[in-house]
Amino acid sequence: MSMIPVLLLACSLLIPMAGVARGADFTFKPRISTTMEYNDNVTETNTPKGDTLFIVKPGLSATYEHSRVFFDLSYDFENKKYLNQAKGDEQNNYLSARGELEAIKDLFFISTTDSYRKVYLNATRGEVEEGDTTVGTTDQNTFDFNPYFVIPLQERTSLKTGAGFKDIWYAEEGSVDKRVYDLYADLNHELSDRWELTGGAGFQKQDPRWQEGGFERYNVKIGTKYTFAEGSFFEASWEPTYTDYKIKDSSNKQYNPYTVGITYAFTPTIVGSVSSSMSFAEDPESADTKNKYSHEISLKGDYERGSITAILAYNDYEATDSVSRNTYWRPTIRGTHSLTERLSLNYSAYMNLYTNPDCEKTIFSLIGLSYGLTETTTASLSYRFKMNDEQTDGNDYRSDSIGLTFTWQP
Repeated sequence: MSMIPVLLLACSLLIPMAGVARGADFTFKPRISTTMEYNDNVTETNTPKGDTLFIVKPGLSATYEHSRVFFDLSYDFENKKYLNQAKGDEQNNYLSARGELEAIKDLFFISTTDSYRKVYLNATRGEVEEGDTTVGTTDQNTFDFNPYFVIPLQERTSLKTGAGFKDIWYAEEGSVDKRVYDLYADLNHELSDRWELTGGAGFQKQDPRWQEGGFERYNVKIGTKYTFAEGSFFEASWEPTYTDYKIKDSSNKQYNPYTVGITYAFTPTIVGSVSSSMSFAEDPESADTKNKYSHEISLKGDYERGSITAILAYNDYEATDSVSRNTYWRPTIRGTHSLTERLSLNYSAYMNLYTNPDCEKTIFSLIGLSYGLTETTTASLSYRFKMNDEQTDGNDYRSDSIGLTFTWQP
């Protein structure tokens, strides 16, 4: 699609609604941004090709809340034009929608979510960092429908039971679309205002849509959470899980997902946490999941003119054969700082230091200055740096980009 129709469409939709539409229970906010960016290695390879990008990104946010109905939506359409055609033009969609309906007062509820976003084809890379490029990613659309009952058993005890249906779709050819079915029953008991216990049982079936495989999972779980001071708490859970794989050559396995962590508020504005967990991570390239072990320590501080967060994590992704593993350390820092009333600094950086299968190292950093031109218009200047360094013969590369963005949002 050419750039002119996209720009005309964005303007025709957004300009007539230049104000924020408000009703008694409805809020609507349009937005649009345009970016001119130069990237000296758009394909992120060891044979770099530079190009200039022109990016238009219209979007909107809408919220409806009334009585027993709640709906929230955020959508952005991004059109990227590579002026020298070092890479094909892109049209990207980003959607996050959530709806809640209290069908029978205090008893029966229906929850539904829909998301459309970029995810890494390699699941072990974790979440796509905000501001990163789309290299090595694919579109993922996840629709989740969950009807459930909340049944009060005693004054401090309640039962939540229901079913779930999830449809996972990927744009990349060769990725594995899935349908996931859930049944569950969870019991919650408040021992006191600060201490609660949870327990339950569940069943999950995952069916790949166009190939063999998938599994059925049966689990029971117990957990607890204790709040020992304002903003400070301890939580732990254990979920023994039996998995019945549908591929004949795969052996059925017993897993023990868990979480344990403590969050402590040193002051109202400085919060630290330590956690360890094992969970099942969605894998775009497999009909099964990966076992993710994550151990993390973090510290977040808010101050008069901004905030800063520092995280040190160790991630271990294990395939279902219990032999193939990806392990790496990941230090991260991100934050914001108001230099003046109108000028602010935003920054984020992380490093993946792989210990298995080799000593690969990846670095990502993004720094930006944002200036408020008016109450509704902002100009931003950003610089992004990426590097990949492999000890074996691999795809070593470096990528630098600089961009200027103008954003309108009432």
